Amino acid sequence: MKWTGLQFLSVTLLVLFMWLLELLSSNRTKNITAEWSPVYSSLSVFLVVGLIITCFYLFFLIESKKKTNFFQNEIWDRMPKISIMLGISSIILFLLGGTIGPLVQWVEQMRSLIYVFMIYFLFLIYLFIFSIEYKGDKNLRAIHLAYIWTLLLFFVLFFMF
Repeated sequence: MKWTGLQFLSVTLLVLFMWLLELLSSNRTKNITAEWSPVYSSLSVFLVVGLIITCFYLFFLIESKKKTNFFQNEIWDRMPKISIMLGISSIILFLLGGTIGPLVQWVEQMRSLIYVFMIYFLFLIYLFIFSIEYKGDKNLRAIHLAYIWTLLLFFVLFFMF
């Protein structure tokens, strides 16, 4: 019960962080070519992504401390394939929803949907990296390595490209 409470706390911290981010970003827009758009540095975006991934890391780390945890399930042997299929279908649905569906109108009405989508896709990336690490090394080390590899991936993406 203690571990579940700590997991709930990590999810609550993620929600509070997204709420604070929305609160701060609503005042930080600049007029660029007659449209209002937010302007953020690569470092600030990396810090936001890093904090979200840290919440995933804490959630998985706390899950591994439970006596009977989800990582003992045999689904983890197939999880890399499942996460790839889920990711590809999610990207297709996201693009279809944005081009021919009502997704743009939904996001205009509820800006928090952008944060939900961002967290979802970051979770899929973290889940994929973790499932590859966990398939090769079924212990606590896989959680730490997945965290490091995911942060390194986004560090390279944000600062090299």
